[in-house]
Amino acid sequence: MFPQEPGFWASVGLWLYSHKTEWGYAGIAAMFSLLRSACARTPWSKRVLDAVSCSALAFFAAPTLQVIGALLNWNMPEAAAQVFAVYIGYVGNDYISEKLKRWINKRTGEPDGNQP
Repeated sequence: MFPQEPGFWASVGLWLYSHKTEWGYAGIAAMFSLLRSACARTPWSKRVLDAVSCSALAFFAAPTLQVIGALLNWNMPEAAAQVFAVYIGYVGNDYISEKLKRWINKRTGEPDGNQP
């Protein structure tokens, strides 16, 4: 099932090592997401799913902030990605997706689904 070539595993190991900072951001977001959901006493399946999705978002925190900084001509410090990862884990995936849906609906002129 897994490739037996040592070059493949060396490449995987190098890729993981080269992205160790992003994995750290993902770990921070997962930890905060699990802590937040533990306080809310949500089921474990939802806790893990939220932690994984927050981790995926936080993995791309640094490149996302670099793109935003380049578009808006801002100079973002390196620590901004870590703060962004903590924020992602703290507010959670549901909050972020709801805010994005509202922003997209406002931009496209579609009615908000939360209003009667």
